[in-house]
Amino acid sequence: MSTYISEPNKHIEDYLDYYFDGKKNFEYAVLLNGAWGSGKTWFVKQYLEKKEDQGKKICYVSLNGITKTSLIDEAIFKSIHPILGSKGAKLAGQILKGTLKATVKIDLDGDSKSDGSISGGIPKIELPDYLKINDNFILVFDDLERCELKKEEVLGYINYFVEQENIKTLIVSNEEEIKDNDEYSRKKEKLVGATFSYTEDQDLAIESILMEVEDQELQHLLNSNLELIKQRFNQVGYKNLRSFKQTIFAFEKFYKKDYFSPKGDFDNEIFEKLLKAFLILSLENKKGRFDKKIFNFKPDLDEKLNKEPVDKIAEAISGFEGDDAQEFKKKYQMSFNDYIFSKNLWDQILNKNIITDALIEAELYEAYFRLKEDHPVWLKLWHYLNLSDEDFFALVKQAKQSIENSELTDVTDILHTVSMLIFFSEKKLINFSIEPLLDKAINRFKKIVNIDDRYKSISYFDLSEQLGGYGLYARDSDIFKSFLEKIADAYEEKYLEKNSERYSELLELMQTDPYSFYEKLTNQYYDYPILKCFEVEDFLDQLCKINFKNAMSVLDALNYRYKIISQSKIYLQEQDWFEKLIVLTNKKLVKSKGIEKHKIEEKFIPKLSQIKEEAYKG
Repeated sequence: MSTYISEPNKHIEDYLDYYFDGKKNFEYAVLLNGAWGSGKTWFVKQYLEKKEDQGKKICYVSLNGITKTSLIDEAIFKSIHPILGSKGAKLAGQILKGTLKATVKIDLDGDSKSDGSISGGIPKIELPDYLKINDNFILVFDDLERCELKKEEVLGYINYFVEQENIKTLIVSNEEEIKDNDEYSRKKEKLVGATFSYTEDQDLAIESILMEVEDQELQHLLNSNLELIKQRFNQVGYKNLRSFKQTIFAFEKFYKKDYFSPKGDFDNEIFEKLLKAFLILSLENKKGRFDKKIFNFKPDLDEKLNKEPVDKIAEAISGFEGDDAQEFKKKYQMSFNDYIFSKNLWDQILNKNIITDALIEAELYEAYFRLKEDHPVWLKLWHYLNLSDEDFFALVKQAKQSIENSELTDVTDILHTVSMLIFFSEKKLINFSIEPLLDKAINRFKKIVNIDDRYKSISYFDLSEQLGGYGLYARDSDIFKSFLEKIADAYEEKYLEKNSERYSELLELMQTDPYSFYEKLTNQYYDYPILKCFEVEDFLDQLCKINFKNAMSVLDALNYRYKIISQSKIYLQEQDWFEKLIVLTNKKLVKSKGIEKHKIEEKFIPKLSQIKEEAYKG
């Protein structure tokens, strides 16, 4: 069995052993170069652990963010001074801050004998004599490219230790990030005697990262899925081991055994599916694939928006709307339902670091466990090729009756049942007419579907989230696409039917909660002409009845709705309603008196005129 840390980089390890273990006075440093996230720092730390086990004394310093050489002095002091890890840390801190003016003797190796001193005032490293004269000391400077000092200045600083103190030194850097110049080249040529490029050892690095997972049970699960993890890492194509490490640790934070065993038995299948989705979405997110929100893809160019309605429906069902989204789908060959969770829940988990057990368990149940428990007829028909004729026709009969008798209580079951019957009909496996069933299925859908005010039409209401992780057998059928268009119409009809409730709610909020009225008008309904549902007379009467502060908040909401978010062209859709409001307000002025007349004349009418003028500008 090889004793090397990394086979592809064993030549580096051999040379470092030669450099650090030999008795020669080399009078030069070694430079290890490698891309950010390639694993070179991990390799160095693994190597240094081996050297510590062999009795070497290590001083490891990260130059990341260093702005002056005195901070490097402090970093070196902290690395080699054992007191900093003990009760004397506060005293050492005072020394570093220069608050003690007297010379303080220090014991570096714990033998109760003074090894050197730190003079008060400015921190200054005086390395103990035994470090200067033996070969047990290794000095390592990592992250050279991230140091905020001029790189040539840092090399000059490091050169002191190499040339004057004869300390063997390793410099770790990503030279691609360093802007070379004559002075840097000159300093490097003088200081560095051997340069190596680190070759990423992906498999070893991944396995080592998994070993850092503290939950031993989870670590075993991850190692059992090692090939899946490696495949996803390579498929994403973001060869950044630091980001991968962050993803694994994020999954460790997310993981709870109870998610995958609601009835007591751990379900490996859903664990593997969720792990696969987590890896893809987290790494793609770190890679910059999404715009702020998970599954938020780049929009199509305007000239590409003229798609046929059938194509739009097909994209909505797939869960990937737009060319960029379709490319993503093609890359992973996964339907949206293969990602298990909804877009909003993924965004909470990966971007907002919010882990809500109830939401996670609810979506896992609906997307996976419900189907395993209920095992609906359409799911039994899913593997129809394995069924006998007798069983197949018995299940088809049940599926047909479930639609005829309006027995289905879940949108998922309606979509899949209709899809499979259409598919079987087109394959001539059944001989009864499908058409009479479609209207019944649409009516049942309309009755049971839950209306979410955020989703006003099929463009927003993502049917793909209702498929339970299974693709639609008849997804390419024209009959089924027509069915989906009617499903979309049914949803929109039900949405419209709730407008009277929305109207009553908004009227009430004008009086009781103008902040919520503002939020609904400028956010929830920003692109929906909800005000066309208002009787203008009712709106104006309420505006005059409520207190003045609330009334002005209502008008501010109108102003923001028509001016700031005018890209939605909502004013054009509500223009007739708004102009009627202005006409009726002027008529009400004639009939009013006292405070009401003053409010209308001095505040309401000028504000309405301003809103109209600015809406036209927008």
